[in-house]
Amino acid sequence: MIYLYTANVSKIFDLYENHRDTFEQRVSLLCPERRKKVEEVKQPKDKARALGAGLLLQCALQDYLSFSVGNKDCGHRQEMGLAHSFEFGIEELQTAKQQRHLEIAYAEKGKPYLPEFPGLFFSLSHSGDYVALALSCHPVGVDIQEERKLSDALQEKYFTKEERASGAKPFAIFSGKESYIKFTGEGMSRSFADFSVHLKNKTVTMKNHVIAYVRSYELENGKYVLCVCDKCKDIISYSE
Repeated sequence: MIYLYTANVSKIFDLYENHRDTFEQRVSLLCPERRKKVEEVKQPKDKARALGAGLLLQCALQDYLSFSVGNKDCGHRQEMGLAHSFEFGIEELQTAKQQRHLEIAYAEKGKPYLPEFPGLFFSLSHSGDYVALALSCHPVGVDIQEERKLSDALQEKYFTKEERASGAKPFAIFSGKESYIKFTGEGMSRSFADFSVHLKNKTVTMKNHVIAYVRSYELENGKYVLCVCDKCKDIISYSE
């Protein structure tokens, strides 16, 4: 089971612009690594997204672990029916505070992981007013993209012929590709032109062989596309 969470962070941006003390209080709830992320970025919207991503991770992690800490088989939680959209209310912020000492480490190519929970995997992404998170008991990648135009030159450089002829929205294909390299942990060391994302049949292929599975969702009537990628085509639990 993959648990997928999203949150709109526009209210957090408002906090930064108009209620700086409250914004800083929210930052203090984060674990050290995520606080550092907020401090490092300079643009206000980037700070809001970084804070939102940290709060979402800590809130969702507590939600996930509250059922069975350390259980490697998450399949039995299929019927739990968790709520996956967060408004960062008082209850969620108190939950985040409980997780403020959460340790996040990074693999050789930059993929984040939780040393304290070796059987749990996560992936974070943000774009525009949204942050997204995927949690699972196996490797997973998530990416969210706000609608934007991609030049013909960029598509020709990074998209395969199959992708360019698929009729899918270019920014949706881009999101699918990002979710794949986040799933593998390879980052930009893997060329986008090496593999193809097929959003209609939900696969990622290389040399005509299926190497992963991808599923896409639209938010705000197609203004945003969110893609999730994994190896085993696991069930995704998600509600906007």
